Amino acid sequence: MRRSQEKSRKFIIIVALAGISTLLSFLFDQLVVQSENKIREISSELNQKRVNILNLQSTINNINSINFDISKSINNYKNNFDFFYLQNATLNVQLFGNEDEKLDYYNVEDEKKLKFKENLKKIIQQNLSLYDDKIDQINFLNLQIVNNPVVSKILSNNEGYEIMREDLRKFKINNDFDEFPYDYYLSDEDLLSMSEKEFQNQKDYLIYSKARDKMSEIDDIEDEYYDLLRRVQIEYNNAFIFFSDYLEYFSDKKNNKNLYILLSIFFQILALAILMFLFREMIKEKNG
Repeated sequence: MRRSQEKSRKFIIIVALAGISTLLSFLFDQLVVQSENKIREISSELNQKRVNILNLQSTINNINSINFDISKSINNYKNNFDFFYLQNATLNVQLFGNEDEKLDYYNVEDEKKLKFKENLKKIIQQNLSLYDDKIDQINFLNLQIVNNPVVSKILSNNEGYEIMREDLRKFKINNDFDEFPYDYYLSDEDLLSMSEKEFQNQKDYLIYSKARDKMSEIDDIEDEYYDLLRRVQIEYNNAFIFFSDYLEYFSDKKNNKNLYILLSIFFQILALAILMFLFREMIKEKNG
């Protein structure tokens, strides 16, 4: 009788161990399912963060590109414009001034001076046309940058950036230079007798300075882009650091899932082994 009770107790323990192993296997199966759901959620968020980082990098590249374009091209147009204004005034002195005002290095026939002057006029007209085209390009790129979600957030939370917020096409020369008096001549005597304000009210200078001021004003946007670039780079650095941390978190979750899979398999095998041991003991009991 006592021996029978010990065998029954033994079978109960074996069945209990098999049941516990089965429950643990089921538990880890559920943890695997939960981990997979969490991994999919994290993976989706990682993709969003990756897209955000790529967007920030693209924004930085665009700001650098337009900043370089403005710095290089607008300065070049300004230099060409200044060169034209001075050369045109000098040629007018050579053509219409007295002998004392003329320079030795222009000791060529008036016909050649007129031809050079005509070429200079064509060049500056082409230069101003190219300048307007460049302003259209810069305006297009600026709109892309301003409408970028990251930049829009920065602009909405910060004052300044007045030029960036405007339609940059207002800085085009258009027809402002059409009335420029290419043959205007101002003698040395008249020039020396004028006050600064009188000189600035001369028609040629008024038209020249109006166009030149537009070039200088659009050039000031470079400072705004520099400040914006600094802010976007901070956003990029923070996003990249957070992405790296989240990527490590994602890796930990995948490692946990793999561990749960191994444990689930282990307890499944253990439960089967216990059941096989139980069947063997039952067969031995029956044959005994």
